[in-house]
Amino acid sequence: MTENILYAQRILTDDSDPDGVEALSALVIAYKVADFVAAVAKDDPDRWTFASLSIAEGIDRLTQDLPGELILPLDASDIDEDAAATISQPLRALLTTLAALYTSAAGRDSEPPWRRLTWSSVAQHIARALQELP
Repeated sequence: MTENILYAQRILTDDSDPDGVEALSALVIAYKVADFVAAVAKDDPDRWTFASLSIAEGIDRLTQDLPGELILPLDASDIDEDAAATISQPLRALLTTLAALYTSAAGRDSEPPWRRLTWSSVAQHIARALQELP
């Protein structure tokens, strides 16, 4: 699972499309990982749950105005209590990269105001998830 997180972080660049498949896939990976860890974590499962819910809210906000539906098959069932301890740091790095992407996109004057507001909201949800992660 850590490989999926690291791959998602590697494909994101400063000029990635915040509505593109790479950014959306990275958000879904982050959500699914946090959600699975919440189910198996012995320490701070509530914080993992709140982090996953914050990411899910960001995804909902981002995709509500986009056509189609993002479906990313990802099996995170291999996450166990031991994996949960090692996955926090890579997940935090991915979320930090995503927060920077959406914050940057929200500041682009060339983009429509309604998308800029959406990206700002997504960045806030990701920041909340980062605060919640143990």
